[in-house]
Amino acid sequence: MSVHSAIEQLTARFSGTLGLWAYSVDTGETIAIRADEPFPAASTIKLPILYEVWRQAGEGRFQLTDMLLLKQEDVVPGSGVLKDLTPGLSLSVRDLATLMIIVSDNTATNMLIDLVGREPVNESMAALGLTHTCLNNKLFKAPPGAPPNSATPADLARLMRMIALQEVLTPATCAEMLEILGRQHLKEGITRRISDFDGFVEEGKEPPATVASKSGSIRGTRNDVGFVQAKGRRYVVSMMTRGCADPRFYADNEGSLLLADVSAVLYRHFVG
Repeated sequence: MSVHSAIEQLTARFSGTLGLWAYSVDTGETIAIRADEPFPAASTIKLPILYEVWRQAGEGRFQLTDMLLLKQEDVVPGSGVLKDLTPGLSLSVRDLATLMIIVSDNTATNMLIDLVGREPVNESMAALGLTHTCLNNKLFKAPPGAPPNSATPADLARLMRMIALQEVLTPATCAEMLEILGRQHLKEGITRRISDFDGFVEEGKEPPATVASKSGSIRGTRNDVGFVQAKGRRYVVSMMTRGCADPRFYADNEGSLLLADVSAVLYRHFVG
């Protein structure tokens, strides 16, 4: 069965809509399904924000070691840990960015949006040719009727590819961003059914598969974008969904299971 047929069988049972862009770094093969259609970005919008933080730091607008104060008005609900800590805490820009990625901290994200600005994120994406990525609002701060933050599977995957292959900013900057993305705690999508992936590897051992990624979840949407390396093979994948009938935030959400199944198909195809 071809990779396209296998994915079509999975999506035929899905209540929503899947968008996909996957790219083999080794062969250049591309697999695209609704890759240029906009989807709700959810927390995958944090990947462009991460890029913009490192871009502006590289220009000397601030230092990654600069400290920012957590204020009560910064606190928003949803994923993360800062909402459960006491306002008045000071964190470095680097630590806020780390929290934004590894535990998808919404409060840290908004603090970083305040730091770099909303429009500069969009302008940077447009400058990279990622013209369908749009940060419209801070998280949980959108005015009534405002459009959601959005992106396309192709845009997010291309940004991940640029970072992974050190095609933007500086090699050291890309390496640091990729290292943070490699520590994401949320493993319900890309990595869930990759047979060679282990969430814990003892010190001194080489993991058989590594994944640097950023996921996102809102009601009706599950997304994940990542860079996979295994057995000498490398590929980038971005999966986005919308309109899923399962609204629940739990591990076996229908959208999460679809992403895991599609990821397993892609892994077998690109890696074997």
